[in-house]
Amino acid sequence: MKPARENDLVDLLDRLLNKGLILNADLIISVAGVPLIGVNLKAALASIETMLDYGMMEAWDQNTREWYSKEYAKKANVPLMEGEDVFHRAFGSIWYSHGIINRWRPGFWHLTNRRLFLWRKDPAEMLFETPLDRIEAIMIRTDTCFKKEREVLALQLERGEVARIHVSDILGFKGAIEKSAAKRLEKRIEKEYAVVVA
Repeated sequence: MKPARENDLVDLLDRLLNKGLILNADLIISVAGVPLIGVNLKAALASIETMLDYGMMEAWDQNTREWYSKEYAKKANVPLMEGEDVFHRAFGSIWYSHGIINRWRPGFWHLTNRRLFLWRKDPAEMLFETPLDRIEAIMIRTDTCFKKEREVLALQLERGEVARIHVSDILGFKGAIEKSAAKRLEKRIEKEYAVVVA
């Protein structure tokens, strides 16, 4: 009986493309004990799908990303309702605070003709969901998180709850939500964040 080396290679490639691999290498070339050349190598190797899941490749061509987002949405088993169309899709996160757990939970934001939701593909989970008509106000704020300032989108819902959202194109995402909700959401959010737990 011969070992199945071909299957091992396929499994290795599958795992490599699904999970990814990061290489950090420092190389110094010396002759007779005298360092002549230094090489610093940092590389990430993964499938495009994995890179996009982790928010990499943001400088990728915009048209290619939009095409890929539409194609990926068809394959990702996103839980859409009957008659629901996705208008905008972006990788991002929502601030989650429950007891002593405080963290950003990443996934893909989907803005449809009916609702806004954050879907995580693996493991499949709805991290946040709200109908568009429950959104009362939206504004961009600067928050300090883990000693780093970043712009977040504060989304106030019907019952006074406020969700903190982060995406790379925060201004474009805000405009898309206002357009889909068919109203200007300029009311100021004065109260402190009351975190929405999905």
